[in-house]
Amino acid sequence: MNLFKLLLLIVISALFSSNTFAVETQITIRAKAVDAKFIGSSVGGLRVVVTDAETGEILDTGWIRGGTGSTDTIIKNPITRGQSIADENTARFVAKVDISSPRLVKFTVLGPYAYRQSLQEASITSWVIPGKDIMGDGLILNMPGFIIDTWTSVMEGGIVQIFASSAMLCGCKISHNTQWNPRNFEAKAIIMRDGEKITEVDLPFTGPVAIFSGETKLEDAGHYKVIAYIIDQKTGNVGVDRTIFEINSK
Repeated sequence: MNLFKLLLLIVISALFSSNTFAVETQITIRAKAVDAKFIGSSVGGLRVVVTDAETGEILDTGWIRGGTGSTDTIIKNPITRGQSIADENTARFVAKVDISSPRLVKFTVLGPYAYRQSLQEASITSWVIPGKDIMGDGLILNMPGFIIDTWTSVMEGGIVQIFASSAMLCGCKISHNTQWNPRNFEAKAIIMRDGEKITEVDLPFTGPVAIFSGETKLEDAGHYKVIAYIIDQKTGNVGVDRTIFEINSK
């Protein structure tokens, strides 16, 4: 047997051996909005990519889908050590990886996909042992941010009304009647023209649900950009959206 055939036989034997001893191992992945609930189908779901943390090999991909979970369990009541905060309907993705030895695995989530302007990414690494499933609540990735969507209405005389609809990253509504009181958040709009800041406009909560709005008056004709943001400095949640409008000359 020549050297080439010998090397080929060794490679084939190694591949066969690796596949023979690989074990399918399941890992539950969930994403939770900071200061809110689980992120799932109601906001378009989240993309999950599972890779070998050392080599970059993609081991599995999929989508986190399902419900946001129980408000009482997650938000209202104290959580004790070891307590499960998810149930069978709570959003998740169950990754399935075929491995023959322990591997350091990276789990990356990206979303919410129904609101591209509010996309966030989070990742975590964890060792995975062949045949040792990680189920139940699984691995929970915390994702900061707000969903925000902004638009304007230009009136006569250069009056510009600015609106921002906002929610927690899980889609949970901001309102005086929910657990997410608008008094805890600050919303403003930065007005820019030709790359320079012209003014900043307060956007108080005008409701009844999710809506922050304000107005300003602009004297000069031209094209303007609005950068609206909402922030909770206690939790670090921030959301930003941008739009443009035009003031016509008289």
